[in-house]
Amino acid sequence: MLLGEGRILGIDIGSSSIKLVELEQNGNAYQLRSVGEAPLPPDSIVNKAIAKSEVVSHTLSTLIDDLGIETDDAAISISGDPVLMKRVSLPYMSDSELKKSITWELEQSLYQGIKEVNYDYQVIPGQGTQDNIDVLIVAANKNATKNYISIVTDVGLNPVIVDLDVFSLESMYEVNYPESEGLVALVNIGASVTNINIIDNGESVFARDLTVGGNHYTHLIMAEMDLTYEEAEEVKHTQRVGLTDPGLKQFAHNFINSTCSEIKETIDFFSSTYCTEKVKRIMIGGGSSSIPGMKDALSDRTQAYVGILNPFRKIVYSEGAFDPEYIEDISPKMNVAIGLALRKP
Repeated sequence: MLLGEGRILGIDIGSSSIKLVELEQNGNAYQLRSVGEAPLPPDSIVNKAIAKSEVVSHTLSTLIDDLGIETDDAAISISGDPVLMKRVSLPYMSDSELKKSITWELEQSLYQGIKEVNYDYQVIPGQGTQDNIDVLIVAANKNATKNYISIVTDVGLNPVIVDLDVFSLESMYEVNYPESEGLVALVNIGASVTNINIIDNGESVFARDLTVGGNHYTHLIMAEMDLTYEEAEEVKHTQRVGLTDPGLKQFAHNFINSTCSEIKETIDFFSSTYCTEKVKRIMIGGGSSSIPGMKDALSDRTQAYVGILNPFRKIVYSEGAFDPEYIEDISPKMNVAIGLALRKP
């Protein structure tokens, strides 16, 4: 990943909230300049497609004003339904032949025409066999990407990077866990999408978005307790900090089981299809990762070590300017935003 010295806003436009981070590089260290989150009204973003652009733009504009942001350059990311990620094994071939093969692979996988997407690919180093190469292909719907870019330009910012959530996780991890070696799965359990990026010695070797997230749990709480979306989100938060309503235990249990099952299936698919080695280390984050029992259930299900990602682990900040309790509280949600803020314009 290209990590940079220029200051850039990392803006994670999620399904339930917008997260913003601004960092400043001092030598080899990164210092926190701004951080904040603003909730989005329900159904502003549906299946990771922007449904209410004016609402999203207004929310971002208000957040920028509240934080006193003056930086103009921004990095954003997309995930979920607008994105296709595919790993393929191909015979060794010339660059021109590879480009044609990538086009053919996309045409077989896309439900839309290839002209409707922006796409790129990367040969995965150290993978494949003596006669084959493994390639990671990524495609993003042009209209969906344009809509996200419009949100940023509407508030007067300059979008210099459009990334994917899964690769923003990799940027965040690279800076905060420089000692990491071997195979590790990075899992970000968001509101509507769970991002999985499996890296091997610092290189992404498999990436996938799962359409499962905390909104499903929120809607269960809304239906069973006759609450609004905002009230159900508050119930989830109080549960996370230890004030658990006994009536929620079964809902939490069902959500945790279904989420862990999908994560396990994805990791098992990687191990059985692309790698002879099992993934023995998983690092999780995202707002729904801190639901009580999630970490232990995933460890039991996968028989792997499961740790909690800390995107502020190597980020320097003044405790006079930023309340450590606030940083700890928002930390699970900030993996993508910090990964974006670390990128080079």
